Amino acid sequence: MTERLEEVEARRASVQDLESVTDVMRSLAAMRLQQALGTLGGTRAYAEVIAGALGQAAALLDDAPLQWPVNGRGHHAWVLFAPEHGFVGGFAEKLVDAALAAPPGCELWVAGSRGAALLEERGRPPAWTTAMATNTDAVTATALRIAEALYHAAADGRLGRVDLLYGRTNAGAPPELMRRPLLPLGLPHIGARPVPPLINMPPRDLIARLVDEYVFALLANAAMEGFAAENAARLTTMMTARHNIENTLEELTATARHLRQEQVTNELIELVSGAEAMR
Repeated sequence: MTERLEEVEARRASVQDLESVTDVMRSLAAMRLQQALGTLGGTRAYAEVIAGALGQAAALLDDAPLQWPVNGRGHHAWVLFAPEHGFVGGFAEKLVDAALAAPPGCELWVAGSRGAALLEERGRPPAWTTAMATNTDAVTATALRIAEALYHAAADGRLGRVDLLYGRTNAGAPPELMRRPLLPLGLPHIGARPVPPLINMPPRDLIARLVDEYVFALLANAAMEGFAAENAARLTTMMTARHNIENTLEELTATARHLRQEQVTNELIELVSGAEAMR
């Protein structure tokens, strides 16, 4: 009886330690999620501003193409924004399952070690990988690495069409999957021709620079969305784990209380039996 009570107490202490770790991870996930949600408005507005400027610049050309670049050639690729770390429930597997549904011959580019490892396990190693941002300040660096690699591949004729695949959370709710085209880049529709803006460079050079900026803005927005979705999934997972830990602690506490009561009862019985024997 004593040995069993000690085992239950030891297990209860271990679960309490696990509860402390879970609380820390939950707090970090909540903090990073709030930071990402607070920054998303800025990344979306930035992309919209560049899109508007690109539309105005395109209006300067009578023969402006509907897509940019005009002669995109090469393979089709999906850029997957996956979690960098675990403890996100089934979110990473959900992203990988969606990526594996890519058309035949489509290359998979992955930002996020967790996603790259899962693709390796599924027998579909990614064509290119990089680390996913682990805080809001690192999103810009992640987007720049992806943009640079995409431009090099497109310049070499290895990529012609690129889609983005990432998670999106609505105010911290469990994330949903989003897929949007990146290249060829459709120039924004501007409707009626506006008043021509004042420029100090040839319109085609201006458009080329704005295209670069717009691609970066879309990549940065997708990376921020993916970072927010990762932490929303981790927060949900930690809250579920906390609930399960609380239930386990209640069961262990009740078991320990019952074992202590049995131990006290047995000791009383032994005392009474000993007294009777002495009489």
